[in-house]
Amino acid sequence: MFASLFNSEAPFWRLMSSLVDILALSLLWVFTSVPIVTLGAATAALYDASAKCVRQGKSGALSRYFHTFRRELVTGLLITLIFLVGLFLLMIPLRFFWAAVVADLTGARVALAAYAVFLVFPLGALCWVFPILSRFTFTPLGAVKVSFQFSLAYLPRTFLLVLTLLAAGLVSALYWAPVLVLPCLVALLWSLVMEPLFSRHAPADPPRDGED
Repeated sequence: MFASLFNSEAPFWRLMSSLVDILALSLLWVFTSVPIVTLGAATAALYDASAKCVRQGKSGALSRYFHTFRRELVTGLLITLIFLVGLFLLMIPLRFFWAAVVADLTGARVALAAYAVFLVFPLGALCWVFPILSRFTFTPLGAVKVSFQFSLAYLPRTFLLVLTLLAAGLVSALYWAPVLVLPCLVALLWSLVMEPLFSRHAPADPPRDGED
């Protein structure tokens, strides 16, 4: 009994190890995302470590995080800038639609709802792009293009990704405590949606440099 209790492969210790990884990866993502422009590399690293280590019960989640973060830093930075500029431009019409709703103009609510539905596609591409970056090699513009293709081709999954993104953002804005685990939990949920598709497009997943 005592031998099994202190066995590192026992279910209890494997669960504790996973919980520690979830907490550590979430905090790492928060700290490495603080400069904003590093958000892309941090998200790619979080997804990669969550999907390949935490979800599969493997060790080395933190080393994999840092390895992916360094590898994708430059490309992730450029993609982040592209999306920041794009989302800023997309927010300009949203302000006009909202002002029209406040002014109670005819058809304003319908126009706002239609624009909100349209925003699912760029937000969906934002959800796809950094996990894609963690799995495939693209130029920044190539990764953005493929993320929009995934967003349109797998629309039901895209809606789910956007809903989880908005829900996580709302919870994090209202309460600070979920931030300790929410980033990694969202990445794990996304991996359930994305990994089958990534495996379909790239059946082989050869070891990356610096990995066993």
